[in-house]
Amino acid sequence: MSELAYVNGTFCDPADATVSINDRGFQYADSVYEVIVAIGSEPFRMTEHLERMRRGLEAIGLDLEPHGIDLERIIREGIERAGFDRTMVYLQVTRGVQPRAHVYQDGLVPTIVATFRPKPVVDAGVRARGVSIMTIDDTRRTECKIKATSLLPNVLAVSQARRDGYHDAVFVSPSGEVREASSSNVFAVRGGGLVTPVRDASILHGITRQYILECAERMDLPLIEGTLTVPDLESADEVFLSSSVIDILAVTKVNDKTIGTGKPGPLTARLYKTFLKGLPGSA
Repeated sequence: MSELAYVNGTFCDPADATVSINDRGFQYADSVYEVIVAIGSEPFRMTEHLERMRRGLEAIGLDLEPHGIDLERIIREGIERAGFDRTMVYLQVTRGVQPRAHVYQDGLVPTIVATFRPKPVVDAGVRARGVSIMTIDDTRRTECKIKATSLLPNVLAVSQARRDGYHDAVFVSPSGEVREASSSNVFAVRGGGLVTPVRDASILHGITRQYILECAERMDLPLIEGTLTVPDLESADEVFLSSSVIDILAVTKVNDKTIGTGKPGPLTARLYKTFLKGLPGSA
């Protein structure tokens, strides 16, 4: 088992993987990406991930069809070659290579890059204790539903949060609406049900987020997709974050407000059990 990279048809050691300095992904973040987790040899919800990538590529006017690129084959082969029990697949598609110019040329050949690494493990103590988050003004682009690689605002936000003693930062609109964290979706538990920001252009349409909604439905949990304000978040009974990498991670502090008892809450724990039961290979 070893970490693996893929670049334009070739699997290699990540240290040997290179792309052109004229690649538009490097010059302009003119690219989209996906993170897919595999348990054993089975990617979790790969169909949904690739459909989201297709929508992102369509949104930026990038069509893979003429190039005969089979992303599913690349992903499955990379998972098998890497051989990890749990694999984190990072897949990126850029518009391709041309001399630096804002206007892109027609007929560019897309660059396909992927890495295959062990899925990061959330420390058991951190999962048991929960984490703290802070709120921050949302200065990002408006089309956050596109999983584009232009993540500098996200990088700056989570870096500021870590400097200030928090685990992560949650973006808040000028009108005070909670949107999402730097790399995860946000849920609150209020009155025995789930509340999460509406699935619009201002948040990433998380694959794990959607799976959690399905888990909640199976548990007959009341669910509201709508406006969630900072006071709503700070006064919630429970709060948690979700993503492909962290699954479900409880939040026990928002800004200077303790959430619930200051420990991960019972509904979050129940939901996480249901979440795990639906993963590939679970009993």
